[in-house]
Amino acid sequence: MGKLVHVVGRELARRGFDVHIIVWDEENKQRTLELDNMIIHTYPYTWTSSSTFRHLRDYTKVMPVIRRVNADVYISIECMVETLIAEKIMPRAKHVIWAQDPFDENDYRLLGSIDPHYRFNKEKFWVTTKLYAEAYRKADLVLAQARYYIPKIAKLYGINPNKIIYLPNPLERIPDESSITKSEKPLISFLGRMDPQKRYWLFFELAKNFPEAEFIAMGKPGPLYRELYERITRRYQGLKNLKIVGFVSEEKKSAILANSWIVCLPSIREGLPISFLEALAHKCGLLSSVNPDNLVSRFGLWVRDGKFKLGLKKMLDDNLWKRKAEAGYRYVKKVNNIDKIITKFIDILTRITIKG
Repeated sequence: MGKLVHVVGRELARRGFDVHIIVWDEENKQRTLELDNMIIHTYPYTWTSSSTFRHLRDYTKVMPVIRRVNADVYISIECMVETLIAEKIMPRAKHVIWAQDPFDENDYRLLGSIDPHYRFNKEKFWVTTKLYAEAYRKADLVLAQARYYIPKIAKLYGINPNKIIYLPNPLERIPDESSITKSEKPLISFLGRMDPQKRYWLFFELAKNFPEAEFIAMGKPGPLYRELYERITRRYQGLKNLKIVGFVSEEKKSAILANSWIVCLPSIREGLPISFLEALAHKCGLLSSVNPDNLVSRFGLWVRDGKFKLGLKKMLDDNLWKRKAEAGYRYVKKVNNIDKIITKFIDILTRITIKG
């Protein structure tokens, strides 16, 4: 999400908008920085705290920052408590929510089954849902980056679905077709955080079962999961066909994806991850246990029964992955073109500001 904020903000700044980004600071500091013609305002917030009082106290620290920025339009890339705060203290401004991954009860229960940090708390969920519902109702504009979010948001927060506009996430780079060269040997990649919900160990198991193919895992664990990650990766260090490369630069990621045949994401639960779009932009077929907006069933293979070994075999047989990947590449070139999306975004923002 942080990357999307950066990309969208930078593109708006390039087109002459005065862009300010308000974000909490991991080092618990308040400061002002400049980046890509944008002003970054940070405020102290201890996101790892389990204390409700601490969170409420930290939320008060964003209020003076919101007032100081004094924007005409406040854009929340995902609904947050800060969204409602901005709506309350800056009522004359316009407020936009661009939904990225809304959670309902089932999402929390699913994640809680594999990660205790997501264990469902009915009271906390009820309070959060009420706050977000008010934020959504007060918003001047609601956007959704996936079509299937529209009925989900409408049901969860009591919003008229006709008021929610589908606007896909932009892809920062879609390589020219001529620059994408696939490896001679099957190359399967994993791209994502090494957190429990991603079930990255199932990807490692595939490497064990397909010694004739190469496997590369890109991504690092969040701070809460480093010990688990190290414990799991130690079990697979002897696999000669598996490379666990950790966090990589954008250039390195693009080079790996351009060589890859398939991107595998065995998550227990996902929204519509940017990794899917990046995979398709590099002509990779998708192999996944989730199927947001039917992208995986259209441009890869949707594994609904946990049988990733059989799924990978099907993808490799008769070059199914290649046909799916080429169709996926055409899709993202049409749907996720950054200039097209930012132009539409600006047009939408212009309309709501003119309405006054």
